[in-house]
Amino acid sequence: MSQSYRFQLGSMKGEIKPAESSDNPGELMIVAMPLVSNVNMSDSGAKAVECPLCGKGCWASPHLPTAVKMYEGRVIAACTECSLRANLNKGEIPGRLHAEGLQPNDLLMPILQKLEN
Repeated sequence: MSQSYRFQLGSMKGEIKPAESSDNPGELMIVAMPLVSNVNMSDSGAKAVECPLCGKGCWASPHLPTAVKMYEGRVIAACTECSLRANLNKGEIPGRLHAEGLQPNDLLMPILQKLEN
């Protein structure tokens, strides 16, 4: 059983818990990559990559492949700005992928290949 943290702030209640493969079935999952302009992660084994959505420099964590396995076929990685924007407009990225004839792995594979090098 995973640990969770429940909180209440005024009338707002929430829970923070580790991700599980059964979370949000069928929904595109986005792993946020910190922007290079915000933090230096070069000492952590992260690789500098370009966000596949906006092209800004961001850090791909060496832990990214673990998330990819967890959400096989329905995960992409994007900079924190694109990730936050996508959270506000849930259909934007799936619509863009469909319009461009792309699958989530088409955006993810160049990032994973860079992590392997």
